[in-house]
Amino acid sequence: MKEWDQELFEEFVDQIEAVSRGEYSADSFKKFMRVGTPNSLRQLATVFDNLFRRFETREIHLKMAIEELKAARSELQELNNLLDSRVKERTRALEEANRLLESLSTTDALTGINNRRNFDRELNREIRRSLRYDSPLSLIMLDIDLFKIVNDTHGHLFGDEVLKTIGLILKKSLRSHDICARYGGEEFVVLLPETTAQEAFAAAEKIRQIVSDTTVRFEQSESKVTVSAGLAQYNPAAMPEDKKLVDAADKALYEAKRGGRNKSVIFRE
Repeated sequence: MKEWDQELFEEFVDQIEAVSRGEYSADSFKKFMRVGTPNSLRQLATVFDNLFRRFETREIHLKMAIEELKAARSELQELNNLLDSRVKERTRALEEANRLLESLSTTDALTGINNRRNFDRELNREIRRSLRYDSPLSLIMLDIDLFKIVNDTHGHLFGDEVLKTIGLILKKSLRSHDICARYGGEEFVVLLPETTAQEAFAAAEKIRQIVSDTTVRFEQSESKVTVSAGLAQYNPAAMPEDKKLVDAADKALYEAKRGGRNKSVIFRE
């Protein structure tokens, strides 16, 4: 091989090494494909140039594909974040709806205090707790005096305002662990854990006095009302069923009504 051919060949090899390191350009092999270059070297240069052009094209396509994948991944992540946000939003809405349903199922819509259904559940729980810890438990039953006359005189909407007012008085007058409920119509009940009959009597008198001192106003009407209260302390021996405590307070309430109303009476066995 001629000396200049040898030098050209070595330069060609160096160029191939450079290209293998990623230094390829459109002019990398142009020098070796000129007329006058040995035919075999020119053919090799042509083959390598075509080969690396293909590699370059594939590399470009691969980079484009990678960029598209990155963009797709980014978009997928955004969609996933949006979905996650929507799921959390729907979950919060569902939890809020469940809380509302729970509230509706346990709360009297008019007065905002417990309803009869929830009171029965709480009564059963407190009686079991009283038995477990041998602690006193008392119940007050309240009834609005002459409520029919109130309705007939001032109208049912005024009567509703009376019921709401008494519900509010109960909530404000009782301890945090006491349980009050609208039992039905114009009757209310108050469950007093860890409370003796005498202590319950004091609580009933406090409520009765507040109601008596309160003037109910609605639109153009206003009036005072009174309540009668019957109360009883839980006696496991004489009250084998939950309703027996309610029955005892109801009997005491009857005595308060018969005794002139606007008073509190303790059940006596």
